[in-house]
Amino acid sequence: MELGLHGRVAFITGASRGIGREIALFLAREGVHLGLFGRDEAMLAETARLAREAHPDLRTACCKLDFEQPATITDAVSATTTQLGAIDILVNCAGGAYRGLVTDIPDDAWERYFQVKPIGLIRMTRQCLPWLQRSNQARVINIAGTRGREPARFSAMAGPINLGTLSATKVLANELGPLGITVNAINPGSTDTGRWDELVRMTSNELGVSAQNAEKHLLREVPMGRVIQSSDIADLCVFLASARAGAISGTAINVDGGRTRSI
Repeated sequence: MELGLHGRVAFITGASRGIGREIALFLAREGVHLGLFGRDEAMLAETARLAREAHPDLRTACCKLDFEQPATITDAVSATTTQLGAIDILVNCAGGAYRGLVTDIPDDAWERYFQVKPIGLIRMTRQCLPWLQRSNQARVINIAGTRGREPARFSAMAGPINLGTLSATKVLANELGPLGITVNAINPGSTDTGRWDELVRMTSNELGVSAQNAEKHLLREVPMGRVIQSSDIADLCVFLASARAGAISGTAINVDGGRTRSI
């Protein structure tokens, strides 16, 4: 299937590891040039190296970006557009959530994490907008999370952070649609990254059971009975970025093996 991605330029936040890196590598295989953003410059450089291995003609640009320091957004986008000359696709993948009960999460944690998502996501999209408007295939893809639709115990922060991201996605789709820009979200379920290992450890401590039993407990919620892979998320992201998805906007798609019970 021709996806119409070869030669496009994608900016990806949170590209140093995990889902963000996987998305970068999958886009690279389609011949998409990459602007890679994150806080760890060495890890970004490794993502860029792997991307160029996937497609030797690829152009990459790496730039340190810390959403807790908003001024870095302007500088990072300016420096990267100078190198790559365009933005067709923006993937907002940076961000996470502090795990715990709402009564236990300190105020400074709420403030720090919300600076990344959804506030940083909005700032990043706004900064990239003049460039996206010049593209004839502009896409914004936000990586949110299923807890935005279905909050759960010990996920007090993941609920509002991801709900805010989903709401921002819908608002941006309404505002940017007349400009020809699609905006969508992907809701990963529990994904096999370093965070999954951390979740298993924390669940083990919370329930007082072994790590093996903690993993079984977590997977009982998933009808497909398996951990989601970063590649599952990247596959969908590539499609939403493609020419084939030009009529899809303002929606959020779960990639969670059926775990989310809400409609």
